Amino acid sequence: MLNYTAQYNSLMDYRTVTFNWLPRAKTQWQTYTDTRKEAAHLWNDLVMRHARIRRLNWTWPTKGRWEQWGKRRYPNLHSQSVQQIIGEFCEAVNATRQLRKNGHTEASYPFRLSRYHDVVYTNQAAHMVEGDGHRLLVLPNGKAGRLKVRVPDHVKLPGRLMEIRLSYGKLSLVCELPDKPTFAQTTIGVDLGVNTLLCATDGQVAVVISGREAKASVQWRNKRLASLVSKQSQHERGSRRYKRLQKRKYKLLDKASNRIHDLIHKSTRKVKDAFPQAQVYVGKPFNEAARKIGRVWAQQVSSASNAKLIAQLDYKTAGAIQVSEAYSSQTCPVCGERRKCRRTYVCKHCGYTAPRDVVGAVNILRMGQQGSLQNSAVVPTRIVYIHPTKVSRSYPSSSGGHPASSSDGVSPTRIPHL
Repeated sequence: MLNYTAQYNSLMDYRTVTFNWLPRAKTQWQTYTDTRKEAAHLWNDLVMRHARIRRLNWTWPTKGRWEQWGKRRYPNLHSQSVQQIIGEFCEAVNATRQLRKNGHTEASYPFRLSRYHDVVYTNQAAHMVEGDGHRLLVLPNGKAGRLKVRVPDHVKLPGRLMEIRLSYGKLSLVCELPDKPTFAQTTIGVDLGVNTLLCATDGQVAVVISGREAKASVQWRNKRLASLVSKQSQHERGSRRYKRLQKRKYKLLDKASNRIHDLIHKSTRKVKDAFPQAQVYVGKPFNEAARKIGRVWAQQVSSASNAKLIAQLDYKTAGAIQVSEAYSSQTCPVCGERRKCRRTYVCKHCGYTAPRDVVGAVNILRMGQQGSLQNSAVVPTRIVYIHPTKVSRSYPSSSGGHPASSSDGVSPTRIPHL
């Protein structure tokens, strides 16, 4: 007879719901046993290989290499479960290494070998099925089969199901709680671009993030894609060679998409770290205006992933509000003089000099706060240049806003007094 109890443990933005469960049918017992033994097999292999690598003083491989090593090696586990167990082992090794560096010599690496081990499932593998007045949790286990767990009626999921842990006699469901409303601590303006991926400022400090790598990734993708399409056109549709080229094309597109997604994530994360809990005013994408300029420029602007940048900013900050950016990069924020410039804006009327993206971000911030372009002598006095994946440079600004030629000794990865 099944005995169900519910236990709730709240930690940060996640909550764990635990209830007792054991399989009843013979086939379910066999699947239950095989998958827990396979998980122990994987864990024991990692323990023995870790001991051998430390004994030989070799470099510990990365998590990605271990995941590549574990592919199709453990047939009685789902691929996501294999990755989760490898991730837990790598986290245990890294935590022990850090403790030993801090002087805790008593900390020991994983060394015990076990016959059974907990199985971890992600929400990409496991899924919930509702019907006939009850909820059924389906847990895939590779060739060992699937486990079907009936969730008790009194167990309520407080949020989105993220992870399931199968232990002996109990099942733990990790749920993500709904996002709590965030309150803005500051307000920033963000100007999107191509060579400069984005520029953010709160009126005192400006953060300029390079977009050269993203632009190069898009150009590389377009050139390789054009080459593959040209080769495909020389073969009959549906032939073996045509299918191979089609597979290469899909692989190319996935690789380029992952590159750009990674750059967008890292860039918006740097803005979040520089201006925590900030309300963002961002310029609307200017695709229509770029089409009037020329074909090459229109292609670059349309490939800049502005919509993804805005979505990430809205997700990681206190919210992103789109405002019109008409003439924001051509108008002097000090005197209101309008003129076209290249990468550096130079006002012939008042002498204000600053990167064009900084001028655009300042004007967008004022349009978001005041509803229109307003003149003011208060402009950013510090400009920080950041590359999404490399070490950044920090420069102080002169009175006009143009970056000076020497560093001020402040760490380039942090912006003080924000």
